[in-house]
Amino acid sequence: MYNKVIIIGRLTAQPELQQTANGKHVTRITVAVNRRFKTEDGERPADFITVIFWGKLAETLVSYAGKGSLMSIDGELRTRTYEKNGQTQYATEVLGQSFQLLESRAQRAMRENATGEDLADLVLEEEELPF
Repeated sequence: MYNKVIIIGRLTAQPELQQTANGKHVTRITVAVNRRFKTEDGERPADFITVIFWGKLAETLVSYAGKGSLMSIDGELRTRTYEKNGQTQYATEVLGQSFQLLESRAQRAMRENATGEDLADLVLEEEELPF
């Protein structure tokens, strides 16, 4: 059996490091991933994917990535169920196994200082990807 997920997108919020009751570090992030097609009105819809990193990888992510960071994530797709208010809830998440930041610190600083510019201008199109 094989379970592999590769996503490229931008962080929707600043990642925060949390600690479990037994001392393990964890961070839960949401990555916005644009779809390949545009709607009739020219918009490119996005999926918002939850990714969880554990341990040293979570610590490293929190240290180097920030809101809007463009990144590549490798991981496994996981599903789980839990009870909330007597109802069974279902969750689908990616368990992150590695990540790469896809923009330099200079590019990130430029993007963060670009007030008034549309972030859509900073999204790489498929033909602009380096691979």
